[in-house]
Amino acid sequence: MQIFKNGKIHSFNSENTIYEAIAIENERIISIGSTEDVFERFKEREDKEIIDLKGKTVIPGFNDSHVHFMNYGYTGKKIRLNECKSIEELIALGKKTLPYGGWILGRGWNQDLFSGEKRIPEKSDLDKISKDIPVCYTRACGHVAVINSKAMELCGITPETECFGGDIDYNKGIFTENALYLVYSHISKLSLEEMKNIILETQEKFLTMGITSVQTDDFESFPDKDFKKVIQAYEELEKEKKLKIRVYEQGLMPTKDRIKELAEYKYFTGTGDEKFKMGPIKLLLDGSLGGKTALLQLPYEGEENNKGIVTYTQEEFDEIVKYADSMGYQIAVHAIGDGAVKMALDSFEKLPDLNRKRHGIVHCQITTMELIDRIKKLDILVYIQPIFLDYDLHIVEDRVGYKRSLESYIWKTMLNRGIKLCFGSDAPVDNADVIKAIHCAVNRQDMNFYPKDGWLPNERISVEEAVRCYTLNSAYASFEENQKGSLEIGKLADFVVLDRDIFTIDKSQILSTKIDSTVISGEILYINI
Repeated sequence: MQIFKNGKIHSFNSENTIYEAIAIENERIISIGSTEDVFERFKEREDKEIIDLKGKTVIPGFNDSHVHFMNYGYTGKKIRLNECKSIEELIALGKKTLPYGGWILGRGWNQDLFSGEKRIPEKSDLDKISKDIPVCYTRACGHVAVINSKAMELCGITPETECFGGDIDYNKGIFTENALYLVYSHISKLSLEEMKNIILETQEKFLTMGITSVQTDDFESFPDKDFKKVIQAYEELEKEKKLKIRVYEQGLMPTKDRIKELAEYKYFTGTGDEKFKMGPIKLLLDGSLGGKTALLQLPYEGEENNKGIVTYTQEEFDEIVKYADSMGYQIAVHAIGDGAVKMALDSFEKLPDLNRKRHGIVHCQITTMELIDRIKKLDILVYIQPIFLDYDLHIVEDRVGYKRSLESYIWKTMLNRGIKLCFGSDAPVDNADVIKAIHCAVNRQDMNFYPKDGWLPNERISVEEAVRCYTLNSAYASFEENQKGSLEIGKLADFVVLDRDIFTIDKSQILSTKIDSTVISGEILYINI
């Protein structure tokens, strides 16, 4: 057994009790209280390991409620384009990079961050990298990609190629949404061992950020979209006792046939155990705000003919949602624009016995008060990524106008209405660092502390609310609020030690907070040396 003593342990129980010591055995909390009381209870135990917290702050382990865990590692194998400030830099990086799986692959560019011409790169730009090797550069959001002429040839793309739910600009080599699969299906597959290594590498990075659980969309992260191989990779690592982080799979299954195939494989919401478990069916309804493919009810500012992209008709979406629900699956819908949020709610509203399965909307960025009222009425979960504010607060008004921006990203309003918010990162779309996300949620500022008084400052939330959304609320989203998310007797011993008391420091200092150590099942898996 282990006893962690002399800490400031924020339990996040119903009374928000703060304790000094916690005792752990067989991966679970068996006692919590004052250091004196816990030691008195176990004074006869000679097998106890004692860890001195030295007055540091302890909170439940962070649970990233929406991330692309395997894609995070896979993206690390590609050219990192996040820091590029021009198309010329994109070209220069590509020229000095060796192919990976026969392709030159990159991800992370964002035309809004270019210092010169703020345009999307095109086929002619990537042709300057190579005319003999296929090149694919994906935008940071993951909803837009550009390829070179060789890739167009390899993928068999012609001026006549069409794709519902996605756009193809043949002349510019630009693809969006569903059309991306016309490209990705031609990129080399990864072996099972490569997938397992990606999981292990990503796991180590997440432990340094205090993340003990992830709810992850992995099934279509790789070119072959082989969900069985994804499951096999996780299950083998668990059998080998190498999987440390707890995984709740948000499986992207865009068609009824795919959902039926998963059901025939006997994987339903809840199938699995505490380390790897099947979660909801993930459905992708629109694109991204940055790429102007999020579905809006009204056109984008200055673009009368552009409301974004939708991947299903309402009738098609109603049918697949009804089918997934009838098969017993929880459902998580990617919906960024208010048009997509409305479509998701329209489908959910038609389901019987809502919301026993805890269906939810992922992102839910552009909203209206009417939509928020409906979310509350239908008891829909909302998966929020606070880190998005770092970039989005600079573009929201440009994309949707001042008036609509006032009813978007309004998390305090949602919490006040009693809507269940669970926080995550959407990494590698954005940064997985939880401390940065808490800063954004609490201060409503980017990483440079802009704007001074916060963007829509009335929508700031407290540190306690932010941590709760990243712990207990996220556990609720996976039906595990009785197993984790707070530090109570009988629950899993997953927690994070911080280098300062994030609840009492000046809020401007949140961003400087460091993860001291990360503990899962009572085992210290990361120490910041």
